[in-house]
Amino acid sequence: MEKPKIAIITIKNNYSFGGVLSYLREVYKFLGKYFDPTVFYLSFDSKISANLKTFNFKNDIRETDYLGMRVIEIGSKWAFWEPGHYKYSLNLWQKVLQDYDYFILVSGSNIAAYPLVKLNKKFLAIVSAAYQDDRAQRADQLPMIRKFIDFFSQFKMKKIEKEIFQKSSYLLPISKDTKKRINQIIGHNRDNLAICGFPMGVKVNGKFLSENKNIIAVGRFSDPRKNFDMLMQAFNNIYEKDNSIKLYIVGSKPEQKQIIKFSNQSFYKNIIFTGNLNENELSQFYEIADLILITSYQEGLGLIGLEAMSYGIPVVATNCGGPKDFVIDGKNGFLVNINDYKNMAEKALYILSSNDIYKDFSKYASSFVKDNYSKNKFESILINGFITVYPELKDLFEYEIEKNDIIFNDNIKKEENISI
Repeated sequence: MEKPKIAIITIKNNYSFGGVLSYLREVYKFLGKYFDPTVFYLSFDSKISANLKTFNFKNDIRETDYLGMRVIEIGSKWAFWEPGHYKYSLNLWQKVLQDYDYFILVSGSNIAAYPLVKLNKKFLAIVSAAYQDDRAQRADQLPMIRKFIDFFSQFKMKKIEKEIFQKSSYLLPISKDTKKRINQIIGHNRDNLAICGFPMGVKVNGKFLSENKNIIAVGRFSDPRKNFDMLMQAFNNIYEKDNSIKLYIVGSKPEQKQIIKFSNQSFYKNIIFTGNLNENELSQFYEIADLILITSYQEGLGLIGLEAMSYGIPVVATNCGGPKDFVIDGKNGFLVNINDYKNMAEKALYILSSNDIYKDFSKYASSFVKDNYSKNKFESILINGFITVYPELKDLFEYEIEKNDIIFNDNIKKEENISI
């Protein structure tokens, strides 16, 4: 029997890791059991996009493979004007989506769903963050001419974001903080909304404090949103109290001008930059890590913290949005104010101060992930969303509904009824 076709709309990442990509891969794998999935995203590649420099005024479509997923890229037009990214290529979106009946957005902000709204499609939307929250620090670092263009584009972008949230058939924010921001943007509490969390299996049921204490920080530290300066300042304070502790920084480095501010200080010799790691390599670092620090200005969820907790690693994070969902103060870690590096160091040292304290934090970290971020919960929430939007799919999901003991009620529409 031929599977129904489903379009997964997302954004193009130039790296092989990150929160949005993790969600995309999980959703693609799950939907592949029931549908014939294809991923669609806007591309700025000059080979298929309009480009003033090469006097190319046409955009085109390209089929490709992206980390084992079937993908169709839609070339952009006039990339300098953000409100037109999807509007000016809408004819191509209409062409590539015409044979699809089912749609889901998996993205950071909701902007990539613009074609679905304008083509009057019903769709689900997994959203990590509000548009402004997702870009605030990066926008501050734009060149002057880009800032000028950006200033005039933002009024339009805010209107686009609000319209998409209003017209999404079913919203799946990844955290309570994202849900709150959506309701603020819309101006009221949305129906047909459920916090979806993430399917995170437990790898270790608690662990012991290692003899050589190791702290880990994971992320694209080339992104100003990750707040590299706070990470350095916090570790400096930790080093002053215990100069045997090492910090492993996994992911892309910040610019050299940021690193050079700290490279001559004594604590810097205890920092190891690993660069980007694949999943197997990262899991090896989790096995030797005792603590993870998250210093971000904003996180939709902070998936890397959840992943660390699945290995029994406690978390000290800034109060930057998503981590509030899984960092329980004094139980599996601590939340501190953004840029309060002294408090972050103090809390980190407390967790690492004794085996007994550490064991309790580690055990709670693992059990919290097991109880709140299971695969069954994530898939059940997705299924409920799909059946709400597309009632005819109930028979398609029948086996999964019985296996996971999913309760579906046609009258259950409000976000408070379905959440992790």
